[in-house]
Amino acid sequence: MHPLVAGNFAHFLLWMGDSGLATLVTAAVVLALAIPKATRGLACRWAAAFVLVVSLVLATKLRLFGWRDGIAAIGFRGPSGHAAMAAFVWPMAGWLVTARASRRVRCVAMAVGALFALGVAVVLVAYGFHSLVETVAGGLLGGIGAGACIFAARSAQPPSARVTWLAALAVAVVFGLQHGSPLEPLRQLERKAHKLAAPYR
Repeated sequence: MHPLVAGNFAHFLLWMGDSGLATLVTAAVVLALAIPKATRGLACRWAAAFVLVVSLVLATKLRLFGWRDGIAAIGFRGPSGHAAMAAFVWPMAGWLVTARASRRVRCVAMAVGALFALGVAVVLVAYGFHSLVETVAGGLLGGIGAGACIFAARSAQPPSARVTWLAALAVAVVFGLQHGSPLEPLRQLERKAHKLAAPYR
């Protein structure tokens, strides 16, 4: 197995599930959807689903901190946040940037997003960051959230071409600014959370 170093594909995939990147991409897309009145409902749904997924991941992890090793019999210490974020953000982003395209193009775009999420899951398990159970749990949590939003969007007015281009541009800018690097304020928050939870491990 190749070392996980900055610049290789495994490191890139791991970054694709980073909470900082997911937060910025979600914020950019929500803002793009919130500009026209017709798609503000979609913006609210996506924002609410993102908050719910993140809250469930954090709540589960904090609950299991009191069990020291979580559920050791199945190697479960809480759903993987990286897997959840990747499974939530990238299929939804694929749907948004192709919202006005044909059904086939939309399906391909969402499938590409799902493949990125699968790649993140493989890296998490292969390099020992999470167990298979934790990764599957996170992926299912994020995937269900994304699926619910996409299903709800079927009956809504599709975003205008201007919105989809704006969202695509925002995602590209986020990629350019954050490429390969975590969002430091969120890293600091994670370190504080782990420090607070340390006495209960």
